[in-house]
Amino acid sequence: MLLAYVTCNENIEKRILLSDPAYLQQQLAHLQGELQTLQAKVEAQTSEISSLKQGNSFRGGSIFVRWGRTDCPANLTELVYSGYAGGSWYAHSGAAADQLCLPPDPEWLNTTVVPDDYTGRLYGAEYDSNNDHAFFGSKSHDEEIPCAVCRSTSFVSSVMIPARTSCYSGWTKAYSGSLASGYYGYAAATEYVCVDEHAQPLAGGADRDDNGVLFLGVKAFCGSLRCPPYEQDKYISCVVCLK
Repeated sequence: MLLAYVTCNENIEKRILLSDPAYLQQQLAHLQGELQTLQAKVEAQTSEISSLKQGNSFRGGSIFVRWGRTDCPANLTELVYSGYAGGSWYAHSGAAADQLCLPPDPEWLNTTVVPDDYTGRLYGAEYDSNNDHAFFGSKSHDEEIPCAVCRSTSFVSSVMIPARTSCYSGWTKAYSGSLASGYYGYAAATEYVCVDEHAQPLAGGADRDDNGVLFLGVKAFCGSLRCPPYEQDKYISCVVCLK
């Protein structure tokens, strides 16, 4: 009898609460709050899934320099900027080894300019060759060198392969050309770069022997370099490939 009494009282209490507008409003507000919380979680998860899908579908982003040109390979890349090749003086023993692609619109540090020789130095670059052999195009000797920084729109990796004019299977060719470095007898260290096979001089550049960084063709020398497959005194090609 006691159990029945308690059950009866509970049912009566529930009926009273369900007929109370304030109680119903409170429960409705609580449910709406839970629904909003669930909607926020679903939206966050949906956004995360969408971002992951976009990340998986986007494959662009590889950056490389096209030496000897102011443009980038069509349909494969976009131009970040074009400018001038530069670096250290060819005969300085403390020279930096790498060449730079310098933008045409420099922005300067807010510093006071004072005479000071205790610095690094930056110069322009020129094609250099035997006057009888314009290695980087007709009348290229002593001409200043352009460059273009390119960003791939469909690939995430880029590689410069020396001694090849074509890419290996699975890779896409951006451009090919001639391997270049500084003269082996000069004091300054240089790096190997790939100059486009259709290299151009810098527009408006001075056709005079200003020196700076010098780009020369690179030959193979047998010994520790295996011959075959390499051959003595042959100029080395290069190709830039994307994947």
